[in-house]
Amino acid sequence: MYKDTVTAILTDERAAFEAFFGSEADAWATLEGISGAEQRAIEFHDVMSDAQERAAKLEAPALATLFHGTFLEHFDRFVSDAGGIRDAIRAGQADRALGTYERLRRGAFERLDFLADRLALIDG
Repeated sequence: MYKDTVTAILTDERAAFEAFFGSEADAWATLEGISGAEQRAIEFHDVMSDAQERAAKLEAPALATLFHGTFLEHFDRFVSDAGGIRDAIRAGQADRALGTYERLRRGAFERLDFLADRLALIDG
């Protein structure tokens, strides 16, 4: 049950990342583009926050304790960065929003792949 729930959370996150960094990602990777991406940033933050809440409610089996700690930690960055992008856009600080967007974009999929690989190592 734990692995199924975590897999579902990671799948939802991957879909959110693909939407946020997908076909319009290059257009948003400009000061003008990121300035117009507030709604997408809000939606991305909402998905990341929801995933964080779902993950926090899980009770990890003994074999998944170390993984679970790592799993929860990654939300700190993702939720914080998503909120930072949203807040910077609202404040008219496109340069700050763009910097955070680019940093998050660089490692997002690798982080999700890392977590999926580690999850696969958990028995049961």
